[in-house]
Amino acid sequence: MSKPPVLRVVLILKEFKTIDEQIQILLGRKLIINDIDKAKAYLLSQNYYNIINGYANFFPRDNNDNYTSNTTFDEIAKLYRFEKELKQELLNAILSAETHLKALFSHRFSETYADKPYPYLDINCYAPTRRLESVETISKLSKTLIKYNCPYHKNSSIYHYINNYQKVPMWVLSSYIEFGTFRYLLSNSTASVQNKVARDCISFISEHIQNPGQFTPATMISFVKNIHSIRNVCAHGNRLIGHLCPSDDRYWAPLHTKYGITSNTPRNTTYSVFLSLQCFLSRIEYATLHNSVLKLTKKLAPKLSSIHINDILLKLGFPQDWHLQAAKINPENPIT
Repeated sequence: MSKPPVLRVVLILKEFKTIDEQIQILLGRKLIINDIDKAKAYLLSQNYYNIINGYANFFPRDNNDNYTSNTTFDEIAKLYRFEKELKQELLNAILSAETHLKALFSHRFSETYADKPYPYLDINCYAPTRRLESVETISKLSKTLIKYNCPYHKNSSIYHYINNYQKVPMWVLSSYIEFGTFRYLLSNSTASVQNKVARDCISFISEHIQNPGQFTPATMISFVKNIHSIRNVCAHGNRLIGHLCPSDDRYWAPLHTKYGITSNTPRNTTYSVFLSLQCFLSRIEYATLHNSVLKLTKKLAPKLSSIHINDILLKLGFPQDWHLQAAKINPENPIT
């Protein structure tokens, strides 16, 4: 009987390249570098892989991987900086939305189970239809309590509450859990708690949309899911341009029709999350995000020569010429 073939895995490791060698590779690929010394310093501090491998695909190249259309190093560097600043603006807004959501949820959850010392560790305080998911959530919350209830974290609020009051309220714990854990905490909660939180969000929504009507838990959770996806990209330094969330936002006419979005329009992009953040931010907070993104986009547009700003906007899900059509938001003006 013949022996089965032996599979051999060969790892091909790319050789280390000095900054000078990296520059020569780029020049060999027809990339225009106007200031060699400046480019060297930039590559040394920012990482060749992050800049070139991360953003080269957005610029025209031929079948031999050579740049065409007179693409410059400065263009690639400017695009890299644009995305870096865009991610920071989005992350700042998402962190504010996260704070609001955690506060709303903590209040409604604690209000519902005011007679229980640790309701979030009780499987009966979650939706009966999500038992298995709730077990995992409870495990994560328990591990958070254990982690911070030790002398090393004696200055934490969790340590203080356990050792002085023998319980940790949800509004204290929520500050210590990751947004992903909170997302599942919200998703696994009872319909009663979810409905209350969704209704509370209307106070934010009404600052952006006149007479928004009902904002359902399903819509809220759908929005939060994709906000979490974009948050992870921004927080971990991954590439945002071209990123797609796991699924479409649930279609919600009061928001989407305002921006010409139909039920058939893809709603899994950065732009989708950019719009849905209105449901969890004050008018001033959202105006700060909107105006900052508009400023960044207008700033980048004239610095691109081998590609158009619309090439980038479309990969982020934004409408064509958004930077020209969108108006700066004055939070003092009445909503339209």
